[in-house]
Parts: sequence; C-alpha cells; structure tokens
Amino acid sequence: MKLVVVGGVAAGMSIAARARRLDEHAQIVVLERGAHVSFANCGLPYHVGEVIADRSRLLLQTPQSLAESLDLDVRTGVEVLAIDREAKTVRARDLATGREYDEPYDTLALTPGAEPVRPPLPGIDLPGVHVLRRIGDMDRIKADVDGVTDGPPARHAVVIGAGYIGLEMAENLHARGVAVEVVEMTDQVLPALDREMTTTVENHLRAHGVALHLGTAAAAFTTGRERRLRVELKNHTVVETDLVVLAAGVRPATALAVDAGLELGPRGGIKVDARLRTSDPSIYAAGDAVEVEHAALPGTWLIPLAGPANRQGRVAADNICGRDTTFSDVQATSVVKVFDMVAGGTGATEKQLREAGIDHHVAHTHPHGHAGYYPGTSMMHLKVLFAPGTGQILGAQIAGFDGVDKRLDVLATAMRAGMTVTALQDLELAYAPPFGSAKDPVNMIGFVASNVLAGDLQLWHAPDYPDAVDGARIIDVRGPDEYDVWHIPGAENVPLKDLRAAAEQWDRDTPIRLYCAVGFRSYLAYRSLVQRGFADVRTLSGGSATFRAHHHVTPSELDAPTPAISYAENHADPAPAEGAGTVVDLDCTGLACPGPIMKLQQTVAGLAPGDEVVAHVSDPGFALDAPAWATRNGHTLVSLTPEGPGYAARVRKGGGSGGPVRDVAAGPVPPAAARLTDKKSFVVFSGDMDKVVAAFILANGAVAMGDEVSMFFTFWGLNSLRRQDPPRRKRPLMHRMFAMMMPSGASRLPLSTMNMAGAGPALIKSVMRKNNVASLPALIASAQEGGVRLVGCTMTMELLGIAQEDLIDGVELGGVATFLGEANESNGAFFI
Repeated sequence: MKLVVVGGVAAGMSIAARARRLDEHAQIVVLERGAHVSFANCGLPYHVGEVIADRSRLLLQTPQSLAESLDLDVRTGVEVLAIDREAKTVRARDLATGREYDEPYDTLALTPGAEPVRPPLPGIDLPGVHVLRRIGDMDRIKADVDGVTDGPPARHAVVIGAGYIGLEMAENLHARGVAVEVVEMTDQVLPALDREMTTTVENHLRAHGVALHLGTAAAAFTTGRERRLRVELKNHTVVETDLVVLAAGVRPATALAVDAGLELGPRGGIKVDARLRTSDPSIYAAGDAVEVEHAALPGTWLIPLAGPANRQGRVAADNICGRDTTFSDVQATSVVKVFDMVAGGTGATEKQLREAGIDHHVAHTHPHGHAGYYPGTSMMHLKVLFAPGTGQILGAQIAGFDGVDKRLDVLATAMRAGMTVTALQDLELAYAPPFGSAKDPVNMIGFVASNVLAGDLQLWHAPDYPDAVDGARIIDVRGPDEYDVWHIPGAENVPLKDLRAAAEQWDRDTPIRLYCAVGFRSYLAYRSLVQRGFADVRTLSGGSATFRAHHHVTPSELDAPTPAISYAENHADPAPAEGAGTVVDLDCTGLACPGPIMKLQQTVAGLAPGDEVVAHVSDPGFALDAPAWATRNGHTLVSLTPEGPGYAARVRKGGGSGGPVRDVAAGPVPPAAARLTDKKSFVVFSGDMDKVVAAFILANGAVAMGDEVSMFFTFWGLNSLRRQDPPRRKRPLMHRMFAMMMPSGASRLPLSTMNMAGAGPALIKSVMRKNNVASLPALIASAQEGGVRLVGCTMTMELLGIAQEDLIDGVELGGVATFLGEANESNGAFFI
C-alpha cells in the first residue's frame, strides 16, 4: 500500500506515524508546503515572548528524524497543486526548484489545516502586518520585536482579534516591553466563552496595561509617520503602531478538495463520515479542514483544535490500515492563560444552545481554587449548562486563577463519560489545603445543579434582567456595607440575619427575586422563604458577581471613579507617599467578598488620619469594590497594583467617615471667599417620597420668607423630576434597565419606610389630601413659580441614562461646581 499524506503538522503526522506502527511495509509519503513538519504551533506566541527561549524546542521532529525512526518519506517545501482522482495521483511542485511532478497513491489523506483570516482591507499586505500560523510567521514577528529588521525594535503593537491566539500574543508581546492594544469585533474578549465569563479577563488585561477596543473592527491599514503603521478602526479610532498581528480566526483550507470535486459540509469544511472518509472512498481527511459532529449541538462543526486533530489522525490511520475505528464527536475543550488568569470551556456555550433552540438549565458558582485559609488562592467563576430532567452535562466554562485547568478537565471527562450533574456531587477528588477543598468546586457546582433538578432551588439569571424581576420585589440579602458599595437598581437591602423577621410582614403572593454576592446566602434565604409559604421565589444564579460580569456593571460606575491602576513588573508594594503616617501590612488573601472590605474596614478604624494600609487581596473583584468603598468612607485609594490573582491596595485613612475624599498630605482646604447671603441650597439625593416632600416644603417655606433657593438633584432624587411619559428614544441596555427599575416622576416615588409594595404611598397621599397638604407635583410646581432654581446633576443623568427631555420643563443642568458655587453663597445648605 502506498499512502500519500498532504500536510505534515498535527493530523497529518498523526496519520503517517500511526500508519507506520500498524503497517511496517507500507510506503508512506508526506508532502508539506511549509519548511517544517510536526512543529508545536501552539507554542509560537511563547517563543515571541521568550518564555520558550530555545526556538529548536518547537521543532518536535524533522524529515531526517522521521525517516530514521519511522521510515517516512517526508518532503518539506512541496506544494500539492491538484488531485487526479481517476488516475490516483497528486500534482506536486517543489517550491525551491519549481519542478512539478505527479505522485501516485493508493490512499490519500488530506490534512491541509486552516488558513488565517486575512480580510480584504486596504493595506493588509503592508510590511509589519503579520499573521501567526507557522514558524516563519513567528520568526518575522520576533524579528520586529527584537529589532533585527530595518528600524528600531517594535514598542507598540495592535492585535486584531481577542480569541485565544490573540490574547496569548498580547501577553507575550507585553512581556517583551511592547505596549499592546487589542481590537475585537464582538463586545467581549474570548468570543468562544459566554459573556459573563470574560469580564474578569477583560479587567485583568486592562489592569496589566493592555488597551481593549471591543465592538469594533479594523477598517484599513496605512503608512504613518516615521515608517509606523496607522490602524483605522470602524468606530473612527486611529491607532499608530509599529506592528500588527492578525488573529481574527481561521478558515478551512479546502481549495484542493473543492477542485477535486469532494463533497463539502454545510459550514464549508470537508465532509467526512465517522471513519474520516470523504465522498471518495480512497481519500481520507482529518484536522482543521474537516467538519465533525459536536458532543452537545446538532449538525457538523468546524472545530480547529490540536487535540481533536491528533485524535482524528489516529482514527483515519486505523481505517486506512484495515481496522474499523470510528471518531465520535468533539467537545471543543480549550483553555488559555492570560497573564495570571486562566479561562476555558468544554461542550456547548449558552449562546450556542440558545441559537440551536436547545432547552437547558444554567448554574453558576464562585468557589476558591483551594482552601481559602491556605495562601495563594482566589475566587473562580464556574458555569455548567445541563439538560432539564436528565441532568446531562451540555457544557462548562471556568475563569479564574489557581486550579482552573484541572476542574475543566474533570468536567470535560465527566461530559465524555455521559455523567450527569447529579453524579458530580459524588466525585472523590484529591484534597489537601494547597490543592483543593473538602467540597471541591466540581462537587459544589454539582450540588447547585442537583438542587435545580430536584426542584429545591429556582433560579433567575442575569441575561434575563430586567424581565426576570418585572413585578417582583428584589431583595438583596447581603450586609449593608456590601449593599452600599453596589446593588441592583430597585433592590431592597434585607440582610440574611434579618430576613426571617422581616418576611413575617410580607405579602406571600408577591414575587420575590433574591440575590447576594455569589449565591450562597440567597440560597439560604430562598429555602427559608419557600418553607414559609412564599409562592414565587427565585434566587440569582451566581449572585451579583455573575450579574455584574454579564452586564459589565461595576461599582465605580455608580459610586466613584476607578483610579489608574499601576503595574509593577515585580509586583512590589508602592512606596509610602510623602506625609503618610504609620503603614500597616494587611493580608486579605483567600477571603471572598465581602471579606477583604470588612477586614480593611476593621483595620482602618483603629488607625489615625494619615495612616496607611497596604492590603493584599486575592479577589480580582476588589479592583472594582475598593474605589467605591474608599470614596464612601472618606479615605484615599493611593494605588492599586496587580499582585498575582488580585491586588495590593494602598489606602490612606481620611479625617472622617464620609464626604469628599482629600489627600491628607495636600494641606488644609482654603477658606471660602464668597460672602454668605439670604440663600438656601439643597442637595436632594433621596428618591423617597416623604423626604422629597419635606425638601420641597422647606424650599417653598424659604421662598416665602424671601430667600433665594437652589435645589441640586442627584442620583435617586432626580427621579422626582422625571416625566411620567417621556418621549421614546433608543437607549443602551443598562439605561433601559435603570429606566424600568426607577420610579418615573414625583407621583410614583416610594416611601422610605412603610412602603408596603406601594400601599404606603397611596395611604400617605390620601392623608395629605384630607389634611389639605399639597401633593408633591403641586409642591414642585409651586417651587418653580416662586423662582426656585431646579438643577439636575449631569453626571447622574449620564450614569443612569436620563436625558433632558426625560425631565419636567424648567430643569437646568449642572454639575458639582454648580452646586458648590450656590452653596458658597448660601447661609444654609441641606442634604436630603
């Protein structure tokens, strides 16, 4: 038998090597267009980053070594031009000499792989615009970074595509001191994972100085100044750079198969049967160019991964050599390292299941990689998709730091074995504090999923917000400190410890939607409420951690600006600032939210103003919580430095427990120069009806006494000035969410206490009418007639998606300076 293999990398060399082991007498010829065979293409980014310093370690075999060990005739630099199926020959060309010849075969194996996507954009062929697929591609990119080509070493790069290869290239270029910007046409990095699984990866990239341009794509490449490249994006951004790496995906190399008349599949890949035969029984195919069945999705798919390609090569060789072996399907198991983070998945994603119309359940957990009391761990984000009724595992995804890959492998193995989520509870996995927990993360996700199957737990999910909470009370069962840092709009804070007593006064027919930080406390609350007769209760899958990740909501958007995050290569603590007092080192590693905040609060409470704490936190979400906590408590967040999976946060204690944050080393606040007049200034922060009524009663009373009055409406207080019927306009998702959750206008504000699901305000309004007290809309109109200046906070409007046309007539727009200017001239300022 003579076997000719076209393509000499993963699938091709697997076929050739396996065929030799099965048939010592076969003549086996491998034709490879490139200069290398059997090389480690997955390691290419790491040689650019000099993690793999020795280039030769990527060259696993050579034509000489394969001839000596397996008696294979491997010819590099030979391109196959055409297939003559009737004559059973391939037309080949030696690229070095240009000589063409016909190579006969008894059996042909096609493993042409995939080609990098090079969109037909202006300037795509300019020097400095690279792809990364082969050894030569790697050499050219590394030469640009090393500066061995014409011009200085590249110090800035744009990576097009935020998939696995794109992010690996970003990390390795960054390791070489290259500033990196990543462009991705979808609204997330790692499009192969679901949205909520990638937010922490995005935050981690930004924390390390990698700029992200999401939801846009490259439009053109042009030559810039001093031989640089200009990358024009579709959102009109222009980035000047030294180097471009195209990592926008691959497409199957099917030209040979198409020209030979072989049948293709519905996704454009070569069609094969379970034995990897094409529509011609003498031709087999394997690797990135073929379509295969998916383990959880209908139809055939293109899944360009090294593992499946090697397995397909083995199956094809078995059948070529007379054995009867079938290739089952592909789970698309994959994993990627992004600086200190790891993310990956197996099986179908939720996006894919929804598009395929497959009914499924979803469960999220946020366990630690190993025992929290042992140093070096942090929270991971774990998601499992499974079939209702049977509990069959349809897919799983994980993002985190330590122990991600081994949990992903366990879940991939469980899925391959046909195990259900219930069986995950019973897996006996290796445990010692440095490696895991007595209840492993795999066990934990099994517990949650099994509770869902058994009907012991009803979930609501972040993607379904705000519809999932329509007409329901949203109950946040976290502590008040956590609630103050951030909460879902419209949520009521009822800490778990107070829930049982509070629930005695609740209407048991009103839908309840619970949540906490990661889902455990709200699960306890759920079990309590359903056993107390509440008819419609659900808890948020994955808690606020998953919600914030899916909707890309951070505390800083509502509470405080996020400071610039510094990055030190050695992750050393920042030096004490001038004027700082005592510096306390605080170990918060292993603590999940709200543990770091609570420990930090306790430590800061025992310090004097000006003293500092350097908190070492392994929770990556601390980057979002720290600025909000510091601002709310009147402290200064001096710096935030990435440190392993988390951060080192330097916090300087302020002089009070709230109010404006001021660096204590900056000196005293200068006295106000303006004289005080008969003028009153109000800040209306509250959106409670009773408090806003009190504000307008005071304002109207001040006007009646001859005072000038200005009222500055910020955050929830601005709801009192909203129209009930604003004009329709297109709004982003977050703005639609806020609009649905916030009361629309003065007549729909709740009470601060005794709200009773809306019954309280109706009762108070009735009492006001009986006692001839003007309604809130009437008080607002009276204030405007009396000359009260109503000012809407522009920052609040931007954050909450409120436009000027959403407000009643006569409202001015202003910012903090507007209020402070009024307050400086006033002899009375009120915060309501």
